[in-house]
Amino acid sequence: MAQIYNSSEVVKTSEGLAVKKASMPLPALVLLGMAAGAYIAIGAALASFMSAGMPGLTADNPALTKLISGAFFPIGLILIVLVGGELFTGNVAYMTVGIMKRKVTWGQLLWNWIIVWCANFIGALLVTYLFFEIGFGEGLFSATPWHDAVVKVGSLKAGLPWEEAFVRGIGANWLVCLALWLGNSSDSMLGKLAGLWWPIMTFVAFGFEHSIANMFYLPIALFEGATFSLSDMLIGNLLPVTLGNIVGGAVFVAMLYVFVTRESIDKIKE
Repeated sequence: MAQIYNSSEVVKTSEGLAVKKASMPLPALVLLGMAAGAYIAIGAALASFMSAGMPGLTADNPALTKLISGAFFPIGLILIVLVGGELFTGNVAYMTVGIMKRKVTWGQLLWNWIIVWCANFIGALLVTYLFFEIGFGEGLFSATPWHDAVVKVGSLKAGLPWEEAFVRGIGANWLVCLALWLGNSSDSMLGKLAGLWWPIMTFVAFGFEHSIANMFYLPIALFEGATFSLSDMLIGNLLPVTLGNIVGGAVFVAMLYVFVTRESIDKIKE
């Protein structure tokens, strides 16, 4: 019989994960961070390939394009949770729980976030270039209609106003961390899959901004000839989106549920 855990118990699980992540050896942290970045890039590539590859079906149905993209994107987070990986956006919530429960230090939090963010970027960039550019001759997305689609998506992201990218970043990681929360609330494979899938599909369909996913969307657009600059990618998008992701995961999920479940957590400890 599948077990369902309440938010108090998920906070307790998150507290333990924070301690584990804070003590992880650097080589493991880097390798698992690269793996997570690669998995998110694979999910984003699949979502892009499927949603842009049906122009006849989606031309008069713009919401369908977003729905198809959202339906395929979650494979990245599913792989991270079920196979293993260190994802910056998820660690935002876990490490914040650790701070609030006084199980990790601010130095450990910052170390984890910086190392994992960089490792995610390396993993996403390597997979994007090696597998979706070199691995397909001229590139998986070089032909019509995929070429125009990835260039358009990347250019739109790079051109977002700073404050808009920031707020969309909040929305994305609010939902990503809720997905992780739901995934941790079940001990069955099907329960985890259902919990992870729905919030991720929602954030993708709405067009919220996820910093690690953008480590695929922006580079693939540049590889395919987009004209925005590296500064547009790093400062114009990844910086505000990353900051928004921190707010979404730390404030809207970790701080909220640690605060509202404090009494219940104390009872669990007794």
